[in-house]
Amino acid sequence: MEQFKRKKILILSGIAHMVNVVETAKKMGFYTIVTDKAPGSPAKAVADKHYDISTSDIEQLAEIARTEGVHGVFNGFDDLNTWNALALCERLNLPYYATKEQLEICSNKDQFKAHCRKFGVPVIEEYALDSRLAEEDIVRLNFPVIVKPVDSYASQGITICYSEDELKDGYIKAAEQSKSGGVIVERFIDNSYGTMMYYTVQNGEVYLSAVTDRHVHQHFKDLPPLPIAVAFPSVHRELYLEAVDPQVRAMLKGMDIRNGVLMIQALYDNGEFFIYEMGFRISGSQHYTIVEKQTGINLLEMMLDHAVGEELGKYDISAFDDSYIPYPSCNLPILLDNGTIAEIRGLEDVLAMPEVLSFVSSRHVGDVVQHTGSYSPMFGRFNLVAGSLEELHDAIEKIYQTLQVVSDQGEDMILVRYRPAETLSQK
Repeated sequence: MEQFKRKKILILSGIAHMVNVVETAKKMGFYTIVTDKAPGSPAKAVADKHYDISTSDIEQLAEIARTEGVHGVFNGFDDLNTWNALALCERLNLPYYATKEQLEICSNKDQFKAHCRKFGVPVIEEYALDSRLAEEDIVRLNFPVIVKPVDSYASQGITICYSEDELKDGYIKAAEQSKSGGVIVERFIDNSYGTMMYYTVQNGEVYLSAVTDRHVHQHFKDLPPLPIAVAFPSVHRELYLEAVDPQVRAMLKGMDIRNGVLMIQALYDNGEFFIYEMGFRISGSQHYTIVEKQTGINLLEMMLDHAVGEELGKYDISAFDDSYIPYPSCNLPILLDNGTIAEIRGLEDVLAMPEVLSFVSSRHVGDVVQHTGSYSPMFGRFNLVAGSLEELHDAIEKIYQTLQVVSDQGEDMILVRYRPAETLSQK
């Protein structure tokens, strides 16, 4: 009968990323229930209980939550389930960190850019185009341009266009991926570097947990670049703190966010930042593992406590503002080429490295990898922390030397390797 003495938390989605969520919640003493429509999804194997019910089936999940006596609902890593969790919490009168209005700003690129401009946050310029794609409008474009659905996520439906014909095809693709049919066309900044900021809001106060350098690789000219490394802290940290951080803090306060963790992505070009996306949720990179190593505070635990109505006073992050990152760190995604995975070698040796904090695997033996513009070519992500920059770079190189992902044709499937010395010289 021990389960009846523990607070119960319903976790939406059983994907591999959620395994750590379930393990953390159990360590905190919660009774964990995982649900999604995929039988045998990874997080279900470690949960106290699970259901094979879609996270979008709000009516059935509400009935289960009442029967189980659930105290809170948790989601992470994907935008769809933020909406599902909000709807479920409203149905059950349970606490949730976000409101409908806040999620709409984050989910719709048009609304987000308008909100940024309201507070002086710099954004990339867009072109006024509609579905007619009138010739007089197209001739005013400076190619290349990037075409996006206004309300998709995980890079779905995005195309880089270098000509009028590519623009027409990309526009159709984006409209098909958009829930509303809306499309946005922007100037494309063609470089392999950007920044990502992680903010934490606690009782209405905004704190900057990290400013990072986001290195990307564009393998196919029409598909969006994908990340190959997120380095903590950014070499442009001081510039960001001076030029953009005050406006972003004002924007977040203007959204009336009370509690939560969020990530903001920006392009960087010739000394300027251009904010283009905000995710109001725990990030798929599991940045909280790096933040905990730096500060001793686990932001995942904080959000799990919030989900069940616990007070957050014990998570005092006020001393760790302005990107407090004393130890060089990196989130290292491994991108794969097209093909079928036949063998994975060296992974256990990599996981035994002292610099490796965590790893989330997205691909396994037998999986077919195909580049479509989404994050599907990502083998997984490692989080690393080291005592010095040199030690961090050595650890990254050791991972590349140790890990092998081999195709059924006997070929090396690792598409690109992040070389810190080379990328630093380019900034």
